[in-house]
Amino acid sequence: MKKPELNITPFVDIMLVLLAILMVSVTLTVYQEKTVDLPQGSRTTAATKKAEIDVVITKNGKVFVNKEEFDLRNFEEEFNLKYGNWNKNALVYIAADKHIKYQTFMKVYAAIVKVGFRQIGLLTQ
Repeated sequence: MKKPELNITPFVDIMLVLLAILMVSVTLTVYQEKTVDLPQGSRTTAATKKAEIDVVITKNGKVFVNKEEFDLRNFEEEFNLKYGNWNKNALVYIAADKHIKYQTFMKVYAAIVKVGFRQIGLLTQ
């Protein structure tokens, strides 16, 4: 009597489909972190190019662009007026205090992206 063979091809096919579904669903999941102590970055890489625009967000929520203070409430309009005509390939570095609200950082970041800058670096320790 001949022993039956185990065919694992359908099993592998099913696992690959499940893996693809898992990968797609994980990217759509929203993560809610309770405590994040940022910024702590890589010690092996360092910025090699000097930024043309330096953005600093202090602990108390003040925003400075190239050492000039901007009002956070009107940051998008003020930034657009001052830097809207600049070369959009200019390098922008953002240095934000790790204790600021995420919302504050995202407001500044979104305003910079909306003006059209695409080379944005985030400075860490």
